[in-house]
Amino acid sequence: MDWLVWLSIAALALGVLHEINRFPAMGNSLRKLQESIDDLQSENEDLKQRLSSLESDYQETSEQLDRIRDPEYWRAIEQKDGEALYELEKQRGDI
Repeated sequence: MDWLVWLSIAALALGVLHEINRFPAMGNSLRKLQESIDDLQSENEDLKQRLSSLESDYQETSEQLDRIRDPEYWRAIEQKDGEALYELEKQRGDI
């Protein structure tokens, strides 16, 4: 029975050593995970900025195309000619 107690103590000691040795590895894993999260957050911010820039470019391009498609409308807008705008909308059936 004496050997059973020693075997239990040895098993307990091995378990404690295993847990002690596991903590640094877990700390390293947590540190790497935090670095990955930081990298992803940084990349997310970069992507947000690029998306914002693309949206602004899209709006500019869209307006330019609209100006090409409908020069009469935009000419009336630029000249602040409400009567011309009214006549255009009336001709197009918007009114």
